[in-house]
Amino acid sequence: MFIRNPHAVYINCDGAMDYDKDNTGGIGFVISFPDNVPIEEISISKGGYIGGNIEKIEYEALIQAMEYSLGLFEKYKEELKNVRQIIFISDRFALNDNERTDPYKIQAWRKNKWKNHEGKPVKNNDLLDKLDKTRKKLSQQTQTRVNIQYRPRKQNKQADKLAKKAKGEGLKNYSLAKKGEKIGKRIFDGAEIKYIKLSPRSEVHIHIFRKDPAQDQWEVWAEIYSGVNSGEKLKIYVDDALAAKLKRRNFYLVKVKEVFKFHITIHRTIKKRKYTPLNSVGIAAKS
Repeated sequence: MFIRNPHAVYINCDGAMDYDKDNTGGIGFVISFPDNVPIEEISISKGGYIGGNIEKIEYEALIQAMEYSLGLFEKYKEELKNVRQIIFISDRFALNDNERTDPYKIQAWRKNKWKNHEGKPVKNNDLLDKLDKTRKKLSQQTQTRVNIQYRPRKQNKQADKLAKKAKGEGLKNYSLAKKGEKIGKRIFDGAEIKYIKLSPRSEVHIHIFRKDPAQDQWEVWAEIYSGVNSGEKLKIYVDDALAAKLKRRNFYLVKVKEVFKFHITIHRTIKKRKYTPLNSVGIAAKS
């Protein structure tokens, strides 16, 4: 349980997406005011998003809420003149000011041409850049501190319901669609591997389920199909040529080249494998 600031405006934001062929999504946000502000709680939802992914939709919820707040503070100047903080709430752990939306991190990535400290592309940098610039504009025009905080989903139920309800509403909106992004079904539901478990030159049997362009590279998501780490997913960065060889819903034996904190790279020589049902201890027979 967290203690609310009685002098802050709180804006709970959320996004929702169906994993159908269109990745249909919606957003919702709920604005609540301090007790001494005579404005009723406001609920907003918007749907029809096509071709995005859940992280993009969560970014969009925050951005749309910030843009709405610009008009709100202009309309209710007198009522909101004593507000000195606007707190946006997200139930996506990575989207808060201790993680990806930290203004200092964003500034560093921007200076480094949207590459992280490992030289890898920062994913969804266009939305992250837009969010940061919109936040600065909101802070300047309202003369408030603007923060983004994480709360678990159970503390974000209203926004979650609005986003889910909005998924199938409204005209189709392709603003979040990324050309070339491909998402397939997983076989397992395991969590992301702790990359320290892997080592250079080790061989891994993988199933490809997602490919996502990331600036001049590709982010490829795979799940380990056999061995002690069977079922866990991992992220691989590759160039265009290697991405073309790694087909979704296909199985490969790959050799690890480099191991980083949040991803790996692989050698260019890959071996395609046929689908083989796992035995009782989670081992796929060689094919």
